[in-house]
Amino acid sequence: MKVRKTYPLHQSPLYRMQSRKRLAAEIFNADIDLLERIAGHGDNFRVFHIIQGEKRRQVETPKPILERLHRRLFVLFERIEKPAYLQSGVKGRSYITNAQEHVGAVPLVKLDIKKFYPSVDAARVYRFFHEVMRCSPDVSGLLTKLCIYDSHVPTGSCVSQLLAYFATRPMFDELSALAESRGVKFTLYVDDMTFSGRSATPAFLWDVKKVVHSHGLQYHKDRIYAADSQKVVTGVLVSAQGIAVLPSKEFGIWLQSRNLGSGDLAERRAAIESLLGSVIAAGQIEKRLLSRVRGLRILHADALRSAG
Repeated sequence: MKVRKTYPLHQSPLYRMQSRKRLAAEIFNADIDLLERIAGHGDNFRVFHIIQGEKRRQVETPKPILERLHRRLFVLFERIEKPAYLQSGVKGRSYITNAQEHVGAVPLVKLDIKKFYPSVDAARVYRFFHEVMRCSPDVSGLLTKLCIYDSHVPTGSCVSQLLAYFATRPMFDELSALAESRGVKFTLYVDDMTFSGRSATPAFLWDVKKVVHSHGLQYHKDRIYAADSQKVVTGVLVSAQGIAVLPSKEFGIWLQSRNLGSGDLAERRAAIESLLGSVIAAGQIEKRLLSRVRGLRILHADALRSAG
């Protein structure tokens, strides 16, 4: 598999972009008039709501023309070199590698940013393009208009995760430096911040919170774990011995298995597909669970043949 080349930020095609016409032609392969029409249009997103647990969340996804522009920006952002602490939006890193970084019999503290994408406002996005990418003011303004929904990073765009990271990177770099100065391991997965080590104490967590506040953001879901306790990091059970699937997730897989025989053929096929996805995901954490995959794929093939 070919590994996509990464490069320092200053080698990005966006770096020091000074002309909107060049931006349109060289970055987006489009006409500047089209970019300006999209940037000035008030109906570029499809907005809907989903239920996650007990919360109702708003999702803002770009419509097809804008989505194409966002995909191009995503490719450019993906190619920029990232620091070792970032575990999301980087090839070869995931919520699992994020958890693996904190294996050991050491204290651990964690928290995340409250309403992260809505908190990354247009001003932060503009500063990233203008002060970090060194684009001209008019190019930075146009890119900002193309990237935001209702004056903030949209919740449902392919570009949102990396754009939100780059727009708030000064804070995360400051937290990384703070952790390094105390001998603490720091990782970031989207907005989930995890710190482990002998100095990962409640006092250290308070220092982290002060940094977050100093950057105008709010935190929540803070948690403190003792050295000898089992910890939960990005949905993975972490201990001194290694990582494991959460008992609640394994119980959920067992429940899904019990329900495979119910419903009509279409429901059965959907249930098998859902269970297969759950088992494969869990198997990335604990290989023993992958033994179920072959049997499920046979069941899925049988269901497809029956449907045909």
